[in-house]
Amino acid sequence: MKSTRLATVHTFSQYQPDRRIDFNGFLWTRPAGGVLIDPLPLDAAGLEVLAELGGAALILVTNADHWRATTGLAKSLGAVVTAPLWERERLGPNAAQVTHWFERTADLPAALRGHLDLEWVHGGKSAAEPVLDLLAEHAFLFSDIVRSHVSGRLMLLPDAKLTDRVRAVADLKRLSGRSLEAVLLGDGDCLFTGASAEFERFVADLR
Repeated sequence: MKSTRLATVHTFSQYQPDRRIDFNGFLWTRPAGGVLIDPLPLDAAGLEVLAELGGAALILVTNADHWRATTGLAKSLGAVVTAPLWERERLGPNAAQVTHWFERTADLPAALRGHLDLEWVHGGKSAAEPVLDLLAEHAFLFSDIVRSHVSGRLMLLPDAKLTDRVRAVADLKRLSGRSLEAVLLGDGDCLFTGASAEFERFVADLR
């Protein structure tokens, strides 16, 4: 598990040779208990670091494809699982493990309200993908719709996996104009320098 320039955000990854990118999971440390976001498996050393960083009381899953190691980690940590209501059907049997469903910021667990806002991008692999706006960190976290296959450059999910490109582009353009310290990505290299400039370039180029 790696520290980042954002003191509260730590990352852990698995390399995907077929795509030549990393898949990323995140630990967001909070006073009320850490939040694992789209967690990948953690070995013994990773679990030890997680414990040193205060553990995790909550697991936030952004979409069904990013369930990943949630089942095992929720059990071993005694963590509550929260996920978008839109994903209930796609989660299949895993939906039974979700304690808390959300559709909007006001639905989030109490420990996250005031620290995390939700934006929604439609037209991706699921009905609506949540964009996590980590308020104090000035960071966006995208799970699928935005990715990076070349370090330092953002790209849109490939057209073949989009259900409505026009709507996805419109939703992403509405996110422009923010001052960002980082753009965190489920797929590919996260941006920790030049995040605002690269995000503005990315949305301006979308057609």
